[in-house]
Amino acid sequence: MRRKPPSAEGVSVSELLELIPEESVEQLAKDLVVDKWVKKLKATSLFKLVLFSLMSSERLSLRVMEEHYKDPLFQALAPALAADEVTWTGIRERLIKIKPAFCRKLFELVYKRARQLYGDKSLSGYHIKRYDSTMIATFSHLLEGMKVGNTKKGKRQVKLTTELADEFLIQMHFHADQGHLSEETALKEAILKTSHGQEDISVFDRGLQSRKSYAQLAEEQILFVGRLKDAPRYDLLHPHWQDDGYSDTESLEFIQDSAVHLYESNKKVSPTKLRLVQYRAKASGQVLSFVTNLWDLPAVAIAEIYRQRWDIEVLFRFMKQEMNLTHFVCNDANAIQNMLYFTMIAAMLVLIYKKRNGIRSFKMAKIQFFKELTYSILLDILEEPQGVDWLKQNMKKFIQRE
Repeated sequence: MRRKPPSAEGVSVSELLELIPEESVEQLAKDLVVDKWVKKLKATSLFKLVLFSLMSSERLSLRVMEEHYKDPLFQALAPALAADEVTWTGIRERLIKIKPAFCRKLFELVYKRARQLYGDKSLSGYHIKRYDSTMIATFSHLLEGMKVGNTKKGKRQVKLTTELADEFLIQMHFHADQGHLSEETALKEAILKTSHGQEDISVFDRGLQSRKSYAQLAEEQILFVGRLKDAPRYDLLHPHWQDDGYSDTESLEFIQDSAVHLYESNKKVSPTKLRLVQYRAKASGQVLSFVTNLWDLPAVAIAEIYRQRWDIEVLFRFMKQEMNLTHFVCNDANAIQNMLYFTMIAAMLVLIYKKRNGIRSFKMAKIQFFKELTYSILLDILEEPQGVDWLKQNMKKFIQRE
C-alpha cells in the first residue's frame, strides 16, 4: 500500500493499516487454527471483506458484502480471492463458525498498537475513559435478548456496554441476558474488567449509583468521576477546595467542593471518604452533583471531565448511523460478537483518522478514509506492469461488458 511520509499534523490510511500487518493476522489465524478445512474466504480475507464493506456502506448486509466481494477494487486489496466465488450464504456461514477468540485477539492487537502509537493524555495529564451502554433491538425468535419495559411481543434488545478512551480507543461488551439490563451491573463490570493506571480516570453517568460500587472502585485505586442523582444525602467532613472566584464556567455556577460520606439506600452512612462537587446550571437552575475520588484537580476540572463523557453519546450516534451498529447482518450470537470486534477495529481507524487529520465530522472522516483507501489501491494497481490491463479486464467483467 502506498504510504505518505509520517506527519505530526496528520496520518494517512496506509499508516493506519499498518496497525494490522497482514503477516500478524495470518499468524494469529494459524495459531488458533481458524482456517482448517476452509478452502474459500479464509480468516484474513473475511476480515478484509468486512472492513472494506463497513467503510464503503452505511446499511450493511450479507448480500451487500457479496457484492463488495466481486468489486475489482476489493479483489485488488485481497488478490488471493480473485478466482474464488463466494455467496452471501458462505459469508454468513464463515461469520458464524469462525472462532470469536480470533476476532477478539485481532481487536486486542489493534487496540494495543493504536494506544502505543496514538494515545495521548487529554486533560491535566490524565487519560479519560468514558463508560456508557446503548441498546439494540432484536427479535426473540432469532436471538434471545433482554425484555425492556412494555416491549411488543417478540421484541427484545441486547446491550453494548462501552468504554471510550482518548477519543478513539473503543471496547464494547455484548450482553443479551436479563441480569445485565441494570447499569449498576453492566457499568461496574465493564470498569472492573479493564486494567487501569494511575493516570486513567473512569467517567460514568447516573446509571452507576451504588455506594458499595464507589467504595470498591476507591479501594481498588480506580480513579473515577460520576454523577449523583438529585439531592444526595451526605455527612459533610470538611471543605476541600475553597471558591477562589475561578470555579465558575460560562454555563455553571460553583456551589461547593467538599469531602463527604454518602448515605446508602438503607440510610446507613458509607464509610468511604469521597469528594462531592456541586454546580448549578445557569440556564435551568438545576443542581449537578459530581462524585469522585480525585483530590488533586480543581472543581472546574472535575466538571470538565464529566462534560467529556458526552463524547461517548456522540460515538454511539456515529456507530449506529455510519458503522451499521443497529443492524445485525446475522442474528447468531457468535456472528454478532465477531462482527462487533471487526466493527470496533474499523471505527477506531476512522476515529484516529478524524482526530489526527483535524476532521470535524465523523461522516466526512469515514468518507475521506474510504476515498483515500480507494485511490491508494488504484495507484498500486496502475504502478504494476500489467496493472492497467488487469484493471480493465476486471472492471469490464464487473459491469458485464465482456
